[in-house]
Amino acid sequence: MKQIGIVGLLSGLLLFASCGGEQDTGERPGKITDEPMTPQEAEPDTTLQHVAEISIRATGGEELESMTFDQDTIEVKAGTLIKLTFTNEGKDPKMIYNIVFTKEGYSAQAAHMGGKAGASGNYLPDSTLLLAASPLALPGQSVTLEFTAPDTSAVFEFVNTYPSETPLMKGKLIIKE
Repeated sequence: MKQIGIVGLLSGLLLFASCGGEQDTGERPGKITDEPMTPQEAEPDTTLQHVAEISIRATGGEELESMTFDQDTIEVKAGTLIKLTFTNEGKDPKMIYNIVFTKEGYSAQAAHMGGKAGASGNYLPDSTLLLAASPLALPGQSVTLEFTAPDTSAVFEFVNTYPSETPLMKGKLIIKE
């Protein structure tokens, strides 16, 4: 009999507790009218960044010496987020390439230093001269990289730093304000 009383008491307490969750705060919705809402003037969002989606291909066929980038000039606005896809259209297994962006006038030095860095350094020079670099792309492979262009006008060069006979694999990145 005591067990039935305790069970009944507990059931009553649970029922009471579940019913008392909400309280009236006294807040009422605003007056409903037939007048149209006036749009608020939104200030422009200045945090939006320009985005440039760029595709560059290593093209040229069967011979290492004939490989080149399909573009020799890229122009973007200062501060632009660059989303670059680099595709290696080489056929020979030796045709491994990357694309490295460096300060103007230093592309040959970056390519030479990349060769010295070797496979363990991904053929990338350890240098403050670099703006950005892609991973190595095997023949038929595409790789991507993202980087932000500087906030001021400038000219950079891009080059392949994987050691190969590719004197034509270079170009310029022009940043305009």
